[in-house]
Parts: sequence; C-alpha cells; structure tokens
Amino acid sequence: NPKMKPVPVLVHPPTLHESGETRVIPFDLSACLDVEGWACTSPNLMASFVRVRVGEVIETAARATSQAFYVIRGSGASESAEHGKVRWSTGDMFVLPVTKGSVRHECVEAELGGAALYWIHDEP
Repeated sequence: NPKMKPVPVLVHPPTLHESGETRVIPFDLSACLDVEGWACTSPNLMASFVRVRVGEVIETAARATSQAFYVIRGSGASESAEHGKVRWSTGDMFVLPVTKGSVRHECVEAELGGAALYWIHDEP
C-alpha cells in the first residue's frame, strides 16, 4: 500500500446546503491529503452536497464506476441518457452505474427553497 496522509475528520454542516444558489458543494480535501491534479475527499472517493432550488435544474458528471445519491431534503427527478429517469424524495437513495454523460437533477418541491442531495462517487 502506498504511504498516505491520514484523512481528516471534518464536519460539513447542513448550513452549506440550506440556502443559496443551485450548485455542487464539493468536500475537497486534496490539499490536506497532498493529492495533486484532482479534487477528492479521500484518495479514492469524492463527496459533495448538491443543492437544487425549486424549479431549477443542475447537471452533474463523474468519470466513475458508480455514483450514489442520498436525498437529504426535497423531491424531484434525476435523469441520464443511459439510465433513464429516477424520481426521488426525502430519505431516498439511488445508485447509478457507469454514466458516460451527465445526470440532470430537477427539484419540484422542497423545504428551505431547495433540495439537498449527498453525492458520492469514485472518480479520483
């Protein structure tokens, strides 16, 4: 096994996804881990919040073997050309296998004005 710096334990509070614009909020610890060339939360994982305001859409993309999404808040749908549409609501989790294109996420209803998804993948 290669030598690696310890992965720090950090809190990413809900205030990060409770307000603001539609966006991806990455948990990029690459500087702490001395990883150059890509964003990562650990050497083989990337985690992010995705905030989608009601009525808005955001696209995500990852060159990964799989992607998992946990719905923290809200309801809507996510769609990719390869895997079709998944409808989701608070408490759901869905996993997509390799996806060459992007995934389009749309929020139709949510408290605090927007849905929050926890997104992880193994892109790095």
